Amino acid sequence: MAEQLKIFLADLAHDYLQANFTVPYGVGLIASYLNEKFSDRVDVTLFKSTGELIDRIRDNPPDVVGLSNYSWNEGLNRLVEKRLAELAPDAVVLQGGPHIRTDNAGIREYLLDHPQVHYYAMFEGEWPTAFLIERFFEQGGTIMPNDMAESIPGLAFLRNGELVYQPYSSGKHDLDLIPSPYLNGLLDEYIEAATYQPLIETNRGCPFACTFCAWGIAALNKVRRFGTERIIREIEYISERSPSVYWQFADANFGMFERDIDIAHALKKAADTTRLQKVLVNWAKNSSRFCVEIQHILKGISDPLVAVQSTDPEVLAAIKRGNIKMSTMTDLLEQGEKDGIPFSTDVLTCLPGETYESHLETLRTVFKMGFAYFNIGQIRMLPGSEMENDETREKFALKTQYRLISGGYGIYDGEPVVEYEESVVSSSTMTREDVYQIRIIHFFAWAIWNSGLGQPLLRWMHVNENVNPLDALLGLIESKANPALNELRDSYVREIRSEWFDSKEDLIEHFTKNIDGLLDTDYVKINLKFLARILLDRNLARQVLLVLAEQSNNPVAVELVDFCLDRIFFLDTRTTEKSVTYSPAVVEALSMIYPSVEPDSPATCQFSVTQAFFDMIEFEMERYDFTTNQIRNMALFLQQNGTFMMYDFRFGDALERGMLEQAVDSFDYQSQIQT
Repeated sequence: MAEQLKIFLADLAHDYLQANFTVPYGVGLIASYLNEKFSDRVDVTLFKSTGELIDRIRDNPPDVVGLSNYSWNEGLNRLVEKRLAELAPDAVVLQGGPHIRTDNAGIREYLLDHPQVHYYAMFEGEWPTAFLIERFFEQGGTIMPNDMAESIPGLAFLRNGELVYQPYSSGKHDLDLIPSPYLNGLLDEYIEAATYQPLIETNRGCPFACTFCAWGIAALNKVRRFGTERIIREIEYISERSPSVYWQFADANFGMFERDIDIAHALKKAADTTRLQKVLVNWAKNSSRFCVEIQHILKGISDPLVAVQSTDPEVLAAIKRGNIKMSTMTDLLEQGEKDGIPFSTDVLTCLPGETYESHLETLRTVFKMGFAYFNIGQIRMLPGSEMENDETREKFALKTQYRLISGGYGIYDGEPVVEYEESVVSSSTMTREDVYQIRIIHFFAWAIWNSGLGQPLLRWMHVNENVNPLDALLGLIESKANPALNELRDSYVREIRSEWFDSKEDLIEHFTKNIDGLLDTDYVKINLKFLARILLDRNLARQVLLVLAEQSNNPVAVELVDFCLDRIFFLDTRTTEKSVTYSPAVVEALSMIYPSVEPDSPATCQFSVTQAFFDMIEFEMERYDFTTNQIRNMALFLQQNGTFMMYDFRFGDALERGMLEQAVDSFDYQSQIQT
């Protein structure tokens, strides 16, 4: 072993296809702590790229390799483990991260299934990793698991096939003992590249015990905080260096503490003085009084998210969310409506105890509560969460299948790698056919409401006709008289039925054998593909909206269909601005749902987009070659740039923004075209 211990720490991501990545912040923290504790006795290098890591292993083998383990990079980690066994068999391999069961039997099974992994750092990685390195220096030479006479706090390993694991509580440590990898420059090469999004952590732990979430385990329920001054300095440091328009927060509950108001002010200052335009935040589950002030501060750069998941009391009890109060959600939503701040929410399907009807009632309630946007989907089984364990699966008869993760594939060092997700597809209270039916309801809710295509019509029907948007959307499921809609719906159902595999082995074998075809066509999410079909076909969009309008007997509904179509930024008639005159009845209808529209406003509507947005469209159409395979390329464009393809509009002087999802105003697409 070299005098200076050579350590590679990797937070790998699939980079075979173009994408945006977060900086390797987690392994950056571990590197910072090791450098602080061991100084020049260690040489630590960070990696995000699988290819770069394997090349370095081949050229200059390390003593230790640490890999962050998540559902989206498990295949990449296995490839690296394989290469390490071939190229650097004496290197010690350490893994950490949430993608592992946390009971002793689950830990042992994982290590048996991954024989190249010598140690697993359970929960927080900084202190157990340091304990391992300290043991290196104490013992010298090789310290493979079978040579270890004693356990190492926080690290799990197998000695002669038997699990050795001494749990360690990192909660007694002050988080500020870990030097900031931003402030010491460790992450400079990443934050200075537009490809990488800054990731900020202000606190750790979650006091809630949601069974579907790895944050919900008891070992992580104590909330600890990094110092406020440190976080603000990090924001300032990143602001001076990062060209990224998107930042992310790693907190489970931002807004729990009064000091989060100061952090929000620092973010707002960064947005006012840099290219930062959107911050992805996991807001506090039981939204505190501080969230009201924070939502004002971050208005325009972070839409508050209040996760509902379900409104059924029995379901909430089954998933241990009974301590999350609906009253705090409704209070925040009411205040947000007064202040013109849109709120988002999360809704899951096939939760334990949930039925088809109770799920529809949750969706009705979400619409009634006034959420502007909601994320809806099936439960992903996350190792380490209570829902993923065998007992919960058996208790609620949870059946699962596997599907490819979008973007989670590629060829690395000559080998195909694919990633999968395991999701619940039926339970004791919901059949597989129920789930298929719910999937298409989710699609129409996402495409028509979330993406804005029919939101004016749905909102007016809700206010004026007392028709819940969900019930109007159910008309798209039940209607059989419209051939265009029938074909769209039937082809969607065929695709969602074909994307699932009964085992991860079947999925991996299928896509590994067909990797060239997968790379040639680019796997894109089904919802994006079918939204692309609507956005590329004005007549199809009209037919879908007309079926929605049939849920009302008021002739204004059909006129609002025309307004919705005019508001869509169709690529075949794209322009920066246009004018359309409507009847006074349409203006009056829109005044019910848009504060900027007065009942006596001029009947002529001015539609517009910024020149930056228009240039971005032109650039992206050339980049994705819209002359061929338009649906696929439109889906890829939507995946990269957002789905809110709407014009801004005004009746009179007040502008109603349509491009809320687009962060393009400060992006110089001309320079991109030139390069």
